[in-house]
Amino acid sequence: MILVVANRTPSTPMLMEEVARHAREDASVRFTVLIPPEKGDEAALDWTPEEARRLVSEAAGSEVDSLDSGPDALATIHGAVDAGDVDEIIISAHTEHLSRWVHHDLTHRVEHLGLPVTVIPPERDVPDDLREGLPTGAKYPTIQPFSF
Repeated sequence: MILVVANRTPSTPMLMEEVARHAREDASVRFTVLIPPEKGDEAALDWTPEEARRLVSEAAGSEVDSLDSGPDALATIHGAVDAGDVDEIIISAHTEHLSRWVHHDLTHRVEHLGLPVTVIPPERDVPDDLREGLPTGAKYPTIQPFSF
């Protein structure tokens, strides 16, 4: 299963293309959506679990599940990985959210789970401090998502 950890961002179409690409490569792949909790103005702009499931389902060409992130998305991600349910992770979050993740070293902590992780940048111009906070070997693409 591919765990899609995502907020609605200007890069959501790129996220949907990444989901569609995985589905084209492996028709048996399953997806589960986890929406990280947002605070402040970003929360009002985020998608509902129903919207996220519908859009990811359309991109995948099949129904997808959702996973409630609870107050700590990383703990929920760890739980799903520890249960053996996750084969890969796709992350697409607001710049502000990624800033918090980099500050708390989340990208490295997710990388240590030992799974492939693809990060969809929320905007074309990700600030240098965010780019520098990504795990070793991560590349910021000019058009495409990057993986580490």
